[in-house]
Amino acid sequence: TVTSAGTVTAVGAGTATITGTFAGESGSATITVTAATATVTGVTVNAAATSLTTGQTTTVTATASYSDGSSQGVAPTWSSSNTGVATVTSAGTVTAVGAGTATITGTLAGKSDSVDITVTPPTVTSLSVSAAATSLDAGQTTTVTATASYSNGSSEQVNATWTSSNVEV
Repeated sequence: TVTSAGTVTAVGAGTATITGTFAGESGSATITVTAATATVTGVTVNAAATSLTTGQTTTVTATASYSDGSSQGVAPTWSSSNTGVATVTSAGTVTAVGAGTATITGTLAGKSDSVDITVTPPTVTSLSVSAAATSLDAGQTTTVTATASYSNGSSEQVNATWTSSNVEV
């Protein structure tokens, strides 16, 4: 728009010809207006899961809000407050490393948001016991080992507490 004083105000993107008339003569100037660049006004972070057991993974995502009222998914810079509990990749994959709580933060254009991830140790789902030999003569020995299977799909050899159902054998 243009006022009677000649002040031009850009309203929207495009091109306009501004014409001035005086004493029967006229002249014009072409004004080009570019669209205003929307700026980031906020970031919202979400996690697919916020409670994990050691070894599990989840994904964090971020949505940016802009000054023009729009919003869209973005790839911010990710960080973890405690990498001994949970790590996060640049793609937003969070891996539970150890028990505790870690804050995962996404930052874009100076704006950030975060989500807390709580990690608990996996629970034992089964214990398998094996013996090096299952048939012995009196006086012989064998070794037994125990392997624990966990709720996160991992397993490991463990130091079990051993008892016998018959100490006379």
